[in-house]
Amino acid sequence: MKKLLALLMSLMLLCGIAAANAEAELPYLETVDQDMYINQTLLTNESYPQVCISPFSAYSLFESTYDEPWYVTFPCPEGAQCNEFSVDSCSFLDVSNAYQYFYQATDSYSYETFLNKCEDESNIILDGSDKAAAYISPDRGNAYALLGLDEIKRGAKLYVSVSMDLYRKLPEDSRAQTLTDFIKAEVERIKTNMTCAVKDKFWTVDACKGVKLYSVSIPGMTLVQDLPASIDFHFDGETFTAKPFITRVDGQEFTVYASAEDRSKSVRIQAEINSYSYVFYNREASEYTMVTLDDGSEWGLYVANDKEGKPYSVYASRVLSAKDDKTLYFTYQLTVGQGGMVWADLDAFKADLSTLAQTLQFPGLPE
Repeated sequence: MKKLLALLMSLMLLCGIAAANAEAELPYLETVDQDMYINQTLLTNESYPQVCISPFSAYSLFESTYDEPWYVTFPCPEGAQCNEFSVDSCSFLDVSNAYQYFYQATDSYSYETFLNKCEDESNIILDGSDKAAAYISPDRGNAYALLGLDEIKRGAKLYVSVSMDLYRKLPEDSRAQTLTDFIKAEVERIKTNMTCAVKDKFWTVDACKGVKLYSVSIPGMTLVQDLPASIDFHFDGETFTAKPFITRVDGQEFTVYASAEDRSKSVRIQAEINSYSYVFYNREASEYTMVTLDDGSEWGLYVANDKEGKPYSVYASRVLSAKDDKTLYFTYQLTVGQGGMVWADLDAFKADLSTLAQTLQFPGLPE
């Protein structure tokens, strides 16, 4: 019996260690530097493994029940890495070849409206009759396409833009054919691999433990935001608990949502590093409130919106660096979605901000 109990305890311990390791192995959505494009960073291939975008906005998907959560997915362009993504769009850079790709899903766009943007009708490659339209702009090294997403909604489309940044190195008489072949191949690639489906949750849910963003503003520094399994917001009269997940990464900016499963309530957290602060810029000291959080950091708070004096959208900024007459700030904006939730006052907001800030780090930040 003692041996059996010992064996069971060992198994329980091993299971606990395995579960802990599994949780610890969740990766960050991580960006790295590159030396081709100014002030641009790249998500690692593991961080953005495939295109996954919706023709509906983040508001429709996470703050309301207006639209079903449809998404279109397809593989990333070969040789390129994502440099920015949001709910309805994403862009890629192929640093080796100096190609830029942009994809955006929209719930209403016509082939006719799209093709009317082509200045020269002879540059129209596909006319939309086979659920795909395309045209080229040889003088600029660009090509564009529009693909139907009829499975999702009548009128829904996928917009594609491709730029060849070194096109001027091509012989002038071959540019049009090169762009034509390129956009035709891209259309065929997407049509062959594209899938439209309703998904109960955004692709980042349970896929990562936060963001780790390379800073182009402060050399050697990284912005790290960990996301807990769930987060509590203490509103006036109720506590709202939800799982936070990332919906946008763009350089030194990111967006996180904490949304109820039925989308009846939500909190949006937007964050960025910038030389501009909505809290401090062109404001008198009486217009914002300075607070010190539990970790000792000092923040300025500015109420953007309130209901009868109770805030539901608040900016919070702290100074990261101040030298050479240039100040850099880290800024959150927390905004409550529908559901009528508000913080009782700035003290209640400060408590929630303090909890959030505990999961925020700036490794490499100069003293």
